[in-house]
Amino acid sequence: MSRYGTQRAVREPESSAIVISGVDIAGAKFQEESQTIDISETGIAFYLKTSVWMDAHLDLEILSSPTLGPKSNLKAKVVRFGKPAGGQRLVAARFD
Repeated sequence: MSRYGTQRAVREPESSAIVISGVDIAGAKFQEESQTIDISETGIAFYLKTSVWMDAHLDLEILSSPTLGPKSNLKAKVVRFGKPAGGQRLVAARFD
């Protein structure tokens, strides 16, 4: 258990095709293809080229996942960013 009294869900490394859509920081709708990095029962991490706000709500279409099955449509909220690398930024999101 963490010092905040909750236990984090175990994230499993996974590289699956994903289509992310939502609204960028300029208020424009976007859709981008990427790959998952890891998935847990409560959230997901992936790289994103499009800039979005913290707490942004995104629509995720995971095309095929060993964890989630052949096709999953999910909604998630951005909860953390990693450092930019190669024109992309790590995004961690919690499932809604």
